[in-house]
Amino acid sequence: MKPLFLSLLLTALPVCAQSIATTVLPLPGGAGSATPQVASAYDGSLYVSWTEPAGTGHALRIAQFDRDAERWAEPVTIASGDNWFINHADTPQIAAGLRGKVAAAWFVYSDGDDDHAYHAIVSTSEDHGRTWSEPRPLSTESDRTEFVSLAPLINGDWLALWLDGRAAGGHDHADHGAGAMQLYSRVLGSDAPDTLVDDRVCDCCSIASLVLPNGAVLAAYRDRSETEVRDIAYMMYRRGAWQPADAPVADGWTIDGCPVNGPSLSRRGAHVAVAWFTAADGIPAVKTARSTNAAHSWDRYGRLSAADALPKGRVATAVVRGGSQWIAWVGADDAIALRELDADGRPSETVFDLPGATTGFPRLTVLDQIDGQPTRLLLARTEPGANGMAGRVATYAISLPANPEIIVDDCGCGPGGDPNRGHALRGRIEGILPDRKALLVQHEEVPGVMRAMTMMFNVDPRVIPLVKEDQQILARMERRDDGKWWLFNLRLLE
Repeated sequence: MKPLFLSLLLTALPVCAQSIATTVLPLPGGAGSATPQVASAYDGSLYVSWTEPAGTGHALRIAQFDRDAERWAEPVTIASGDNWFINHADTPQIAAGLRGKVAAAWFVYSDGDDDHAYHAIVSTSEDHGRTWSEPRPLSTESDRTEFVSLAPLINGDWLALWLDGRAAGGHDHADHGAGAMQLYSRVLGSDAPDTLVDDRVCDCCSIASLVLPNGAVLAAYRDRSETEVRDIAYMMYRRGAWQPADAPVADGWTIDGCPVNGPSLSRRGAHVAVAWFTAADGIPAVKTARSTNAAHSWDRYGRLSAADALPKGRVATAVVRGGSQWIAWVGADDAIALRELDADGRPSETVFDLPGATTGFPRLTVLDQIDGQPTRLLLARTEPGANGMAGRVATYAISLPANPEIIVDDCGCGPGGDPNRGHALRGRIEGILPDRKALLVQHEEVPGVMRAMTMMFNVDPRVIPLVKEDQQILARMERRDDGKWWLFNLRLLE
């Protein structure tokens, strides 16, 4: 059969290239606000959280971004209390799922003889953070649950991953006595026991996790060998079980103590990026790796920071449309450096430093990507106060340089784009849904992404009159930022 290409090419309106520009997005957080976190869902919902003083204790607050008004909506208090553990590194977490689902975790001191022991409390929302479930301990088995990461599962549940000190025999991070810090997980609300993922990990580095297009969860964390090698390790959660995942590189960083520097993960479609800090061979550096097949293998690897600008680390990363990756980190002067790697993993000439000092860890995610306009990133950080005043959290919209030569089709994949973007799909059209601008397709297994099934795919509406039921097709599929699967580069097999 000869394939017939349905090529729908739309040239974007010319946009003048511009330098990076920043706009402050005023955050309704008071003096003393700190520990920011950002979370975005594939349907475009975007949130920021922070802690701030409340009476004799602290409160965890959250605000949703109002895209119509271009500002943060009125904040909501998730929870408050007098016995909270507040730390610049082990911070409260939020995660966003589809259809208004949000989850949060924060930390309170544990009862008992150890004055330093603390554990995580979790709560969830079904309405974009306006109301929250009754707060509950993350685990009923351990009172030392730290550095939590939350991920939304495709069935609507939440997967939690954390560092656990139940085997440590104490809370001194330099010497855990009977045992080391361990990595555990559980599905929130499940009656199943906690799951041991790794029995020896670094003591106080944050964990990164993200959901892949096939519903699996990729986790990255700092491991710890018996000889104190503390490199980044990777695990994959699929069908209720954990298994080791491919690691892009081994730094061989031996350090007798925790560097308090965890990795950062981001993806768009099957393009997955990781960034991390290392000081292997005595040279502090920010490194990155890229995957174009949903982290089944890593094919691009780079080192970003220059030798004359030694970083403190605290990395954050975001993948944008077109496959480029942006990485932020804190430099030796406490300013935030922002750098770009293009779709081929090569550093661009764009150099940007956000002036002013940063305390704690910066957070980075995509704010919006609108055709014909520069992509914008959202960056949140804690800024110290001046003249003895308390610091506060600040958020910025960062407009990236526009590309005037971009050509896009129904998926943003023109002739000048990445031909390997998305996933190859072969199937048969079972139904045509003009009102929904979609096709019902019975397709073969997409290895590593999706089992064989019949499902609905969105398409450019101009494809609809060109196809018929029972036609065999080849195409590429991609999960867009709206959370839906799209078909592009459609070919009819005649």
